[in-house]
Amino acid sequence: MTLALLTLLVACAEKDAAYDPLSPDTAGYVEPLAWDLAVEGPYRTGYRELGTTYTPAPGMAERTIPVGVWYPTNDTEGTPAIYTSGFPDTGGTSASSIANASLAASPWGAQHPVMVYSHGFQGYGGSSSFLMRHFASHGWIVVAPDHVGNTLMDHRDPLPTAIYVARPRDISAALDLLAQLPAEDPLAGKADTTRVVLSGHSFGVFTTWSAGGARFENAAARCDAGDVPEGSCTEAERAALVGGLGDPRVVATIPLAGTIDRNWFGDAGPADIAGPVLSMTGSNDDRGQADQFATMQGVDFTWAELEGGCHQTFGIGTCGSLPMDEGFGLVDTLAMAFARVHLLGDASAAGYLDGTVDLGPKVAIQHKVE
Repeated sequence: MTLALLTLLVACAEKDAAYDPLSPDTAGYVEPLAWDLAVEGPYRTGYRELGTTYTPAPGMAERTIPVGVWYPTNDTEGTPAIYTSGFPDTGGTSASSIANASLAASPWGAQHPVMVYSHGFQGYGGSSSFLMRHFASHGWIVVAPDHVGNTLMDHRDPLPTAIYVARPRDISAALDLLAQLPAEDPLAGKADTTRVVLSGHSFGVFTTWSAGGARFENAAARCDAGDVPEGSCTEAERAALVGGLGDPRVVATIPLAGTIDRNWFGDAGPADIAGPVLSMTGSNDDRGQADQFATMQGVDFTWAELEGGCHQTFGIGTCGSLPMDEGFGLVDTLAMAFARVHLLGDASAAGYLDGTVDLGPKVAIQHKVE
């Protein structure tokens, strides 16, 4: 940690909630792109739960989803956040998010940059809250819907194709919600939803590819062959899949602990994805990541493998082969570097992605553009 950043953090701790630690007039001020992206930023994290009702595609049923929002705050005390499914915000060494905290001013200009997150199979929006807190501490807003019908509380098995349509559409609906908040809401107009980074854990990897713009190359064939649960592939669902579910606001994606589902996207579909991809996996969690890297074409694709990482290194952290905080720290660092490069144009962070910055023996990074 640099001396200037340490000075900033100490100054923040000594001031009350109304104090703005990021004013250029403040002693010890550090320009935000100079912050050490591998450690927590100068903010605590606030959390609110919102909700929205929308229709995923013409002819499909209306859908209501909870939407969690994490954001930077100067508050230092308050009630710890509890997520939709009743889980408290815990995990990692950073302090818990504060429910309904005040919003800090953006260090990046008029608005805060945005990351969106998609939880895994039978998960919930806050399942990788360590990552949300890290981004919020650096002045970002993070939004994560609960994918109703595929959460811990309401999962349906087997999954109908409606869920495959709904997952990427939930991302779009969450961004629409954030962009259209009423003027009296403290978050109204504070989030730059025009260009966002999308991350997703496990089944959320499917969401990153679909919302990122990958073409459902095999959707029509799967529907025609009946290779879907009974009652799936309605005319509306089929049209949505074949037409594509990409959101143009998603400019870069971070799939975590998973690989692209070729059964849906085929071999050519990924080439349609809008922007660069950072795939993070664990060596103790074989999801076919080596084959994915070898066969990926037409994509600006970076693969980071964490030695000893397991599936939950990227989620709730229960991984005996890689200490939780060490794993979380590596995920935070790589994700933040990728987001700063591709959303904020921070060329100084590129070294974390090309091996120039040494992250230690537990990180192996490969990159290809074909």
